[in-house]
Amino acid sequence: MKTNIPVNDDDPEKGPSKPGPATDRKSEVTIESLSLKDLHGLRKDYTRRSDESIFSWLVCLWDAAGEATIVDSTEARRLGSLSYDLVIDQGIMKGSKPHSLWARILESVGQRYLCADNLYMQQTQWKTIEQAIQCLRQMAVAEIVFSDDLRTKNLDLVPCTSVMWQKLNDLGHKNLLLL
Repeated sequence: MKTNIPVNDDDPEKGPSKPGPATDRKSEVTIESLSLKDLHGLRKDYTRRSDESIFSWLVCLWDAAGEATIVDSTEARRLGSLSYDLVIDQGIMKGSKPHSLWARILESVGQRYLCADNLYMQQTQWKTIEQAIQCLRQMAVAEIVFSDDLRTKNLDLVPCTSVMWQKLNDLGHKNLLLL
């Protein structure tokens, strides 16, 4: 589903817009169903590659859309298999209310793999800062999936723990240690 949420597009030369008189009207959000063409594009963009880890796929999903892509169960079913995992794909299709695709996938992954130990994370040594950041972001996804805090679903807001830093250092190139 697409949402039609007003965006603050103030003209910088005119300065910020002034709030109007207070009213009791609530702001309205218009939700439109996704077309088959839109769903095909989402499927193309969001399908996990066969050689891609779950965590790497989730980081790519966050980067592509975050919580902006809202789907209902019918649209989720029409997307078909995104993860190459039947249990995850079935979980994505559950729930009748419109929900972000990101949240549907996180919940499905969490239900499929009950703890982080059951989910393989690529443990390859990083050699560049970019690879280290990608590794750290994958660890942040694991924190989100297995967190008891339902409010922590934003990858950009996950705090880096000392355990994450230590794991990052353990995987790091010996000449590029962070600590």
